[in-house]
Amino acid sequence: MSDEPTPTRANKRAASAEAADLGDQSSGSTNAPETNVASEEPLAAKDKYKEELQATVAVLRGELERYSEERERVLATSGMTLEQAQALSDMHMDRLHRYNDIKDAGQVLFGKLAELRGKTVKEMHQEYGVESDD
Repeated sequence: MSDEPTPTRANKRAASAEAADLGDQSSGSTNAPETNVASEEPLAAKDKYKEELQATVAVLRGELERYSEERERVLATSGMTLEQAQALSDMHMDRLHRYNDIKDAGQVLFGKLAELRGKTVKEMHQEYGVESDD
C-alpha cells in the first residue's frame, strides 16, 4: 500500500473538471479564466438594490432634518412647547373626526330623505341650501 490517500469521488470529479478546463484553455482562443456570469448577475442586482436603499435612506434623513428644523422654527415663533403643540394638534384632529362623523350622518339622512321623496341627493342639497363642498 502507498502512503497517498485514496481519492474520493468529489476529488476525482474536481480533478477531471480541472483537466477539462486545462484542455479547453490549450485548444481555446484565450488563457483568461472563465467567469460565471449567472452567479455575478444576482450579486450585481443585490448591490444595485443596496445602493438604491442607501440613497433612499439618505434622502429620508435629509427630509427628517428639514422637517425637524421647520418644527423648531414654528415652535420658536409660536411660543409653544412641543407638548403644547402636540396637545393642540390632537385636539384639532379630534374635532376634525367629530366633524366628519357628523357630516357623514347628514349625508346618510339626505340620502334617505331623497329616496323617500323620489329625488336625487343633489336636488335635496339644493332644496336645503347645502353646497356640494359643505
